Amino acid sequence: MRDSDAGAADRSLADDPVTGDRRSLAADERAVSVTVGYVLTLAIGALLLSGVVIAVGGVIDGQTQRTVESELSVAGQTAVANLEAADRLARAAEADRPGSEGAVTVTVEADLPSRIAGRTYRIAVDSDAVAVRTDSPDVRIEVPHAATRDVSPTTVRGGPIRISYTVADGASGPGTLEVTER
Repeated sequence: MRDSDAGAADRSLADDPVTGDRRSLAADERAVSVTVGYVLTLAIGALLLSGVVIAVGGVIDGQTQRTVESELSVAGQTAVANLEAADRLARAAEADRPGSEGAVTVTVEADLPSRIAGRTYRIAVDSDAVAVRTDSPDVRIEVPHAATRDVSPTTVRGGPIRISYTVADGASGPGTLEVTER
């Protein structure tokens, strides 16, 4: 290559083709628009993706809340139905008992799920209602019952339960319904 050709090659890299002025490499801005466009495209994509994730997360949380409420309601109604069945059986057994003769024992077992929507729950029973509750999310459903016998206030873990009623032989007056875990 000739010296004049080498100078022309050096000049074409460093000289501004329009003005012929020499520019430094730091002042060269020819590829900035491609890089900036690429970075902006990535930033906008990340922003849109995070917005979608946040929006879908809110929908899932709301659906989980409704599912837990629905399943707790079913578990509470099942517990109440079994408590009222034990109450009816206890009254029928006492009606068949002449005076204070013979012991009365009634046991009703209910197979409630151990978990609701993948979460543990608790069942609280008192003389007025059955309350079913989970902590995550914090949901509490209360279902009133119509049991006429006294109900021993208690709280048990969700899952299979036993409702029992016992009046000892010779005892006067009605006994108490008790809910325990199985």
